[in-house]
Amino acid sequence: MSSRGALATRANLTTVWHLYLIECADGSLYTGITTDVGRRFREHVSGRGGRYTRSHTPVRLVASRAVGSRSQALRAELAIKRLPREKKVEAVRSQVIVSIQHHERGNTMNKSDLVEVVAKEAELSKAASEKVLAAVIGAIVKTVAKGDTVTLVGFGTFKSSKRAARIGRNPQTGKELKIAASTVPRFTAGATFKAAVAGKKAAKKK
Repeated sequence: MSSRGALATRANLTTVWHLYLIECADGSLYTGITTDVGRRFREHVSGRGGRYTRSHTPVRLVASRAVGSRSQALRAELAIKRLPREKKVEAVRSQVIVSIQHHERGNTMNKSDLVEVVAKEAELSKAASEKVLAAVIGAIVKTVAKGDTVTLVGFGTFKSSKRAARIGRNPQTGKELKIAASTVPRFTAGATFKAAVAGKKAAKKK
């Protein structure tokens, strides 16, 4: 890795992300994340922020809090959005944010969470984001079901694999069972995906 790449990697690991709330002219609250709250608020005011604040005039910054990594900030943002309006400001300003990040589902992201993240990152409505996600997943499923392969460079490869017939055992009785041959989907992670996961684990060990 070049010295420039190493510096960029260290910067990404040490960058602190913040969660913030902006009150709009109609009384609604906009939730977002950023590494610079002041700069991001000015962008919203100037019309260069998110899609929501371009149609709902931002009035003031009502709360912000340092969270940690970008992934932690995204999870916290999703959790805050699920809260009633009257509890959002209190949650951002207090330690409640810590418990919100580790709610009952732990750190598992479901389809609804993913739709929200895609909507924010691509500046799409949630409805449009859901359609895009469904279209991508549908295209991958149909392609692999036909026996073809889908390769997304850096991310990974989706393909089908044949399993030969074999003998298994009933876990309750221990009796032998004949398991028929089958075709199953397989996913192999790409180099960029693997490096990102390895880097995240390395950061946790420090």
